[in-house]
Amino acid sequence: MYSLYSWGSPFEHDGLYSFDPSCVSVQAYLQLAKADWQLHHVNNSGISPTGCLPVLTCQDNIVESGFWHVIEFLRREGYDLDSALNAEQTSQSTAYISLVQDSLVDALLFSWYMVSENFVDVIRPRLAKLFGFPLSLVVPTQLKGYAEERLKAHDIQDKKDDRDTTKVTEAAAGAKSKIPRIYLLAMGGFQRHSDESAHPIYKEADRCLDALSRKLGSKQYFFGDGPSTLDAVVYGYISLILYPELPQSTLKQIITSRYPNLVTFCDRIHSQMAKPKTVAGGSWIEGLGAIVKQQVLRFATVPSLPIGSDKPDPQRAIKVRSVVGGLCVFFGYIIYNGILSAPQQQKKKPVLEVPGLSVNEVLSAVRSSAN
Repeated sequence: MYSLYSWGSPFEHDGLYSFDPSCVSVQAYLQLAKADWQLHHVNNSGISPTGCLPVLTCQDNIVESGFWHVIEFLRREGYDLDSALNAEQTSQSTAYISLVQDSLVDALLFSWYMVSENFVDVIRPRLAKLFGFPLSLVVPTQLKGYAEERLKAHDIQDKKDDRDTTKVTEAAAGAKSKIPRIYLLAMGGFQRHSDESAHPIYKEADRCLDALSRKLGSKQYFFGDGPSTLDAVVYGYISLILYPELPQSTLKQIITSRYPNLVTFCDRIHSQMAKPKTVAGGSWIEGLGAIVKQQVLRFATVPSLPIGSDKPDPQRAIKVRSVVGGLCVFFGYIIYNGILSAPQQQKKKPVLEVPGLSVNEVLSAVRSSAN
């Protein structure tokens, strides 16, 4: 039996067993290939030798990590969904997969992390619940940061970023003192973006969806009556658009209104995605260790030295002490001041309401101030 280690899912009640499209794609591949497998939900990538999920193991030995490496290993093991494809179809499959991974992932990231209503009301609270304490303190914000970096690298910005905000700033300065501090924390912790259907990122996603819809046509699968790697990948991405309920769902509206054959296609595969045998993740103490390890490796890793140079990094010890000391102070502060604490089986106390704010916004603001 194969064991697949993938990110967990805040949408499990929707029949999705990861929030990461690559992990969902591999899960769909295993299911369509009728492999014998079980799912391990992990809340950090420490299990992976490359720091990349998903990871596939066989008899407790790690065999591959990352989407394409896992797929290639399964093909060598005899689970090849593309065995019936000819050379031209194989090339087409690779091209369409690249299109999906480049175009749809950017639109998905924008919709989840850059549209404030979606991130504040749904994505961040669910990710926080999924990861648990203490990972909930940092991981949702880290994921949002990674999304912003990717979108910025691809030159994807909100249309309103270039507008003249002088008058808005002057008006806000006069009213700032009258707004409760908790409201300022909540609103100031996120970039405010509206989910406009005319945004260029959705136009690019629409072009990708149109190409996929034309390729699929009225067929059950993209290359006929049998599934392929392309089918697993398309499901892995579009399912995360179709099934989670978000306050602003422009992407979902585009698919359901313009490409009903893609909806029918995803529903067909979704009905085959029976809940796999699942093994739970680790404890919150292990999560704390993962945070410390991740931050130490991030800041204390020695950069590559020029050829012929044997001088070590003179700042390495200082970096390690600074990171570890900073983390200790950080967690000590938030626990001592009662900002957050480890979960306990106690009767919940009523949460004070702030006028004009939902409970989710208040909790998100507290977490933002801690970050």
